[in-house]
Amino acid sequence: MKLKIKDIPNLRTAIALGQENKCWLCKVDLRTVTACLDHDHESGRIRGVLCQNCNGIEGKITNLARRAKRNGTKFDFIASVLAYWNLYSACRREEIHPTHKTADEKRLRRNQKAKERRKKG
Repeated sequence: MKLKIKDIPNLRTAIALGQENKCWLCKVDLRTVTACLDHDHESGRIRGVLCQNCNGIEGKITNLARRAKRNGTKFDFIASVLAYWNLYSACRREEIHPTHKTADEKRLRRNQKAKERRKKG
């Protein structure tokens, strides 16, 4: 059954209540943010209610996973990313990438740039 636009607010509220008014992904209270009726862009089917932030990010992840999947599916790709993160967060290498900046290095660089701007201005 295809919804009418006027039906969205009531359905969104009903689904959110079933989710205890929590975003499925980040668990924020949906009554305190903009809640979105999330749907699958391939089938059009409603999935649930997400906060606006998670809804946008989920769409970006889906699009990126679809592009990156190679011979598998977007689900295979995301599962591989999760497995990769889990493996390497438990088994860390000692080497640090040469372009990585610590929080202190970033702060010092920001302060230096601000100092240079003040000097010019």
